[in-house]
Amino acid sequence: MSFFVLAAYVVADAGYTLIVARKPESSVPGVAVTAAALVVMPVLSVLKRRTGGRLGSQMLLADAAESLFCAYLSASVLVGLVLNLAFGWWWADPSAALAVVSLVIKEGREALEDYEETTSSC
Repeated sequence: MSFFVLAAYVVADAGYTLIVARKPESSVPGVAVTAAALVVMPVLSVLKRRTGGRLGSQMLLADAAESLFCAYLSASVLVGLVLNLAFGWWWADPSAALAVVSLVIKEGREALEDYEETTSSC
């Protein structure tokens, strides 16, 4: 369910930012942290997925999916931050966030289907 709550939050925040033309701040440290997350989160996701599969832990597998989503979101945020920092395109950050919402919903559906399969077999 956290994927669906996150999708709603991203839509609300990005929509609000675009409607009121609230210009996000960009900084070099912010870009660096986001770039680091883009590198670390996919690796973390793979390790969690591997461990979750070996342990048969649906919770760890769901956490792996959330870590992978974090990497998608980091890529989106990085694009928006760089475009804002380099060209002053303030709208790029919320637009990039909205582009990721479909992935969030897809991951949420898959996690929900996996959960339903697991609980129906018990």
